[in-house]
Amino acid sequence: MLSNIKRWLPFHGSLFGGGPKISTPSKDAFYWDRPANFDTLHNGAILRSRPVDLVYFPGFQDPPLQAWQVAYKTKAQDGMTPQVTVTTIIRPSTARKDSDGAWHLLSYQSKCDSASPNCRTSYALRAGNDYKLGALSEQVFMEPCLDRGWIVLVPDYESETDAFGAGPQSAYATLDGIRAALAFADLGIADADGKVNAKVTLWGYSGGALATGWAAQKQPSYAPELPVVGASIGGVPADLNAIAVRVNKTIAAGLYIGVMAGLSNAYPELASWLDSNATPAGKKAFAAAKSTSFGVVMKDNINLDVVGTCFNASLVDPLGQKIPAQIIEENKVGLDGAAPTMPMQVYHSIHDEVVPVKTVDDLVDTWAKSGSTIEYVRDTLSEHVVLSFTGCAAAIDWIQTRFDGEPPLARPGKPRITTVFTSLESDDAKITLGAGRQSELNDLLETKYKQPNRKWWT
Repeated sequence: MLSNIKRWLPFHGSLFGGGPKISTPSKDAFYWDRPANFDTLHNGAILRSRPVDLVYFPGFQDPPLQAWQVAYKTKAQDGMTPQVTVTTIIRPSTARKDSDGAWHLLSYQSKCDSASPNCRTSYALRAGNDYKLGALSEQVFMEPCLDRGWIVLVPDYESETDAFGAGPQSAYATLDGIRAALAFADLGIADADGKVNAKVTLWGYSGGALATGWAAQKQPSYAPELPVVGASIGGVPADLNAIAVRVNKTIAAGLYIGVMAGLSNAYPELASWLDSNATPAGKKAFAAAKSTSFGVVMKDNINLDVVGTCFNASLVDPLGQKIPAQIIEENKVGLDGAAPTMPMQVYHSIHDEVVPVKTVDDLVDTWAKSGSTIEYVRDTLSEHVVLSFTGCAAAIDWIQTRFDGEPPLARPGKPRITTVFTSLESDDAKITLGAGRQSELNDLLETKYKQPNRKWWT
């Protein structure tokens, strides 16, 4: 069982950012500079690009993966203010057109979950970074996709302000990242006439599902020209208020801190409200969340009574106050009848200790009433992090069927809801992932995330 974990050990330096050190995003002009004509450019316009060396991806050394970072224009949470963000484009040597003459592109929204610019996924994926463990929890899910010859796009969807929890901003950055990738000449997928024939899918779990869900429901109005054929979301934080109530005073209390810090990056009025209503301890916690990683925020706030410690005593229900309540509502997935027109797969654990299953049941119902086509899988075994592992094979298989053009099992407005017992060790998972990747994922799950006293975010 440990064979694949041992494969990683000789490459420890590369896995955790070894090699020549690179600048952090906060000190790297690539992330911030705006050309003189910036204001005249369309959203998704490429500003600059660079080839990059990635951290170690097992099985992709000969030939190696090609990778680039592309900076592009997008827009902020308010839907008006222009921003700059970056996507990482990864092309395996096996990338080919399908029988329809189309390239397969997967936009993979990672579990970034940080309000700090120096914890962006684009930085974590580059060799030479100082972000310990930063890419490990994402690479293992990208690898089976790259094995299939899919070109993988990984946007920094929290965008220029690192707005963890901000739905619309994440959607714009995700969709504009796809626009940029389709226009990126160095990727080499354009025909002789300059046109690109592609099929695009979206995938995200947990924080990545928030971005993916928002992108899916924004796509019909914001980027209808994109050839998106489906989206898969798991562990989706559909209702941030319900999550805050669930995690307060638990080992996941840091989520409350991190999301408030991230949203205050997008909303100056929330930053001002926190300044007026947070205790000294609260101000310290929110400030720290803007300068460090998700894992550190979680460790530093284990079992914290966020309400009782971080807010003035007069606030029994901080998120029920006018400003935070309005902002939390604005970032609820499924808001105002917005719904995907592409086929959707939603998977969630009935026993999720972070995201109440009812909020996802309600989201599926809301989208279905707007005519969405949804296959909803409710898992009876896993909890939040475990399902990211046990549910990935079915998600990849579902995405493959979208690329293959198979009809969804659901119908518009009539979701197909199943209750299952998922296992990473099943024959179906082995068929989808291959024995090597199945073992690699299972080893990581068993040796890291299921050990006694192991906290799920590390």
